[in-house]
Amino acid sequence: MAGPTVLQAGQRVPLTGLGLGQPFSVEIHCTLDGADIAAFGLQDGKLADDRYMVFFNQPRSPEGALELARQGVDTVFNVNLAALPAAVTELYFTATHDSQPIAGAGALSVRLGQATFDVKPHLKAEKAVMLVRLYRHADGWRLATVAQGFNGGLDALVRHFGGEVEEAGASTPTPPPTAVNLRKERQRVLLEKAERQQPQLVSLIKTASVSLEKRGLAEARYRVKLVLDISGSMQREYRSGAVQALAERALALAARLDDDGEVEVYLFGIGAYRSGTLSLDNVSGFVDRLKVKLEGGTHYSPVMKLIREDAARGGHDLPCLVLFITDGGTSNPAVVVRQMTDAAQEPIFWKFMGIEEGRVNFDFLEKLDDLPGRVVDNADFFRVPAPIRIPDAELFELLLNELDGWQRDARAAGILRA
Repeated sequence: MAGPTVLQAGQRVPLTGLGLGQPFSVEIHCTLDGADIAAFGLQDGKLADDRYMVFFNQPRSPEGALELARQGVDTVFNVNLAALPAAVTELYFTATHDSQPIAGAGALSVRLGQATFDVKPHLKAEKAVMLVRLYRHADGWRLATVAQGFNGGLDALVRHFGGEVEEAGASTPTPPPTAVNLRKERQRVLLEKAERQQPQLVSLIKTASVSLEKRGLAEARYRVKLVLDISGSMQREYRSGAVQALAERALALAARLDDDGEVEVYLFGIGAYRSGTLSLDNVSGFVDRLKVKLEGGTHYSPVMKLIREDAARGGHDLPCLVLFITDGGTSNPAVVVRQMTDAAQEPIFWKFMGIEEGRVNFDFLEKLDDLPGRVVDNADFFRVPAPIRIPDAELFELLLNELDGWQRDARAAGILRA
């Protein structure tokens, strides 16, 4: 081949025309953090054998014809077509992400020898993308540039390739390894990362796991949002480290509920503020680095509006678990009631935790907990005494109380995917 070849979407070209030797490499450049790159060996469009899904937890097909040689921003697969069984008629190379569109990558391209295919310009909101396809043809193997996928992510991709995926809470047997291995492997990686970087969180993650399993939520998947009151009366909780401890417990839940293991953080007093993402990389001293400026009021509605806007934004297919921490009631309660009633039609469960000191009045939060006129009961409230000294296991039980019931009712109402 005289020089570099730039491929366009929808092209079909013989591999012999690309000047590839045997074996050769397929290089995928992807700058989206958390993206999973995989290759599928199919028989007439179907995954007849799970061993031909090659990814980080299964880096080699049985005979070694398809092998993950390097993983990272540049993921490399070694391919030996001559060694593939005759039953494998095509190979797909894919990119998936559990919570973000693949289009969020700064760059996404595929290289075979001197031929390159820029995938990114062809993407919209897909969380699972078939990048390129190699397939048998009468005159040998050909390459097809695809750049198409599914908004539903990995599950939709596995179904497309003929696999069956169990929904959380279903009574059927364990889903095929093609879907479940990625999730379990991501959780294993997160736990190992915690052991290396934040060993104090390991026991919290395991305690959270026990509470999830008790409620039948071991396979549940949620984005976790942490909402922190910054009214002046919260000063002691911030100074004592109690708020930092709550943040660490929220992160422990996220390590089990969200494959990215991250928590979106919001602050509210009179105003409402998006305050970044909490993760294993930044959890130490996270609350201190927020440099919170306490405010002279408590308004729930503005921060609820922010959360609902973010939850509705494209690119997410997971429901939200909102951990809402406050030590007082809200001003303008009628607006909050409307917000909560409207939000009952959305895939968001609101968990209100009241920090009780002196004669604080939580009548309004108790009202929200039992608010009539909603499609489903989308909120729960509990209180803890200040200073906060509640044992971890008890706290996780309270944080997860009613989540299983809401999940069941929301599915029945069509708010969550059945």
